[in-house]
Amino acid sequence: MVELLCCALTGAHFGFEADSFFQDEGNRPRLGQAILALDPGALAGSDAFLDRIEAMVAAMLADPGVRLPGERRAGLAARAGEDGPEVPDALRARIATLAGAPGE
Repeated sequence: MVELLCCALTGAHFGFEADSFFQDEGNRPRLGQAILALDPGALAGSDAFLDRIEAMVAAMLADPGVRLPGERRAGLAARAGEDGPEVPDALRARIATLAGAPGE
């Protein structure tokens, strides 16, 4: 459905017609965009919409191995907040050299 809205309506390439963005060779992807704005309050209501989202997320999380978008990033951010960011030794040494740190 998304490809019909974003590609067929705009004349863009479907996914199977477009080559990778990361290769110079091949056809140039023709991009299309469709913007859909919905007001849940005007339909089933905002509370019903949020309840349905919660039901879907709960069902997804009951399946082993399922991750929600942003879950990995949130975990990494929490770890960095507790432990600080990971800085490779070579970069740490370079920073110390540039900063003129004594003994580095």
